Amino acid sequence: MMAPWLRIPLCFEALSPIHVGFLPKSPGTVVAPTRAYVPGKNFWGAITASLVPRLFDAPTPSDFTTVGGDIGNCLGFSYFYLSDTQRIFTPSYQSGCLKWADLPDVEFRSTFLDSRLSTSISETGAAEDGGLHEIEFIRHRIGSPAAGVQGVFLCGVVWLRPDSTIAGKTLVAEDERLRLEAGESSPDLLESLAVGGERNYGFGRIRPSRLSEPLRQQLEEMWPTEPDTPFSLNGALLGHAVYREDVPFRGQVEVIASREYPRGHNRSYEAPGAAISIGGHYFIPGTSVTTGLQPSYNKLGQVYWQEA
Repeated sequence: MMAPWLRIPLCFEALSPIHVGFLPKSPGTVVAPTRAYVPGKNFWGAITASLVPRLFDAPTPSDFTTVGGDIGNCLGFSYFYLSDTQRIFTPSYQSGCLKWADLPDVEFRSTFLDSRLSTSISETGAAEDGGLHEIEFIRHRIGSPAAGVQGVFLCGVVWLRPDSTIAGKTLVAEDERLRLEAGESSPDLLESLAVGGERNYGFGRIRPSRLSEPLRQQLEEMWPTEPDTPFSLNGALLGHAVYREDVPFRGQVEVIASREYPRGHNRSYEAPGAAISIGGHYFIPGTSVTTGLQPSYNKLGQVYWQEA
């Protein structure tokens, strides 16, 4: 019998803007929208991308595949939501309107989201035709001249299976850190992370931050002690849930699609994002459902249904 999972509440401070894009976009749009949260899959990818170069002097594509598989076997990731250290801004549809904690969607977006325009420049120094695009992002600093400036944080949980190994090294939880082998000199999986896209522009940089006790308690109430175990759904969904026609809901449905490395040939790593993976229709986070089915979170923070 496998050992039970260990739930570890975590907090990260945003060091730069964050862009978590999603597909498909509306035809003809020049806006690249961002999610206002970070799905578990993005954290799995960020830890894999950060850890492999620290384990291998000259990493190969197979090293990323192997280490990413090890991480997926021994760790699970909730969705991570924005916080101002006082509240965690989870979404919910109330009376037909979307709110984030106690903020209406319009106020939340005006506080935490922004965008910038950029364009491709030709060899002549002129803007290329069709090169203009707008990137929406999560701000890493919020505030005003009157109220002052404060940081933006991401809060969620990681599930750890005890006695797990990554690349042959034992994974150890130490004081809100995840290290390969014990000791300060051992690689910390939570350091040097960059989540989301547009990392060539410096986006997505985060670092671990101390979690206050009120936020820790809130995270423990939000997320179950283990993934893949049934839980009581008393409010809005905190992760994407597979859409079912027989489930009444209040919220929205979207097609989940993602850009990935193409598979099937030896140099697939040279084309990041070239393959588009379509995952099907899902209820989005914040949606409320009415069903006798039993929900469970998988190791990427998504909800799937079991017969009650």
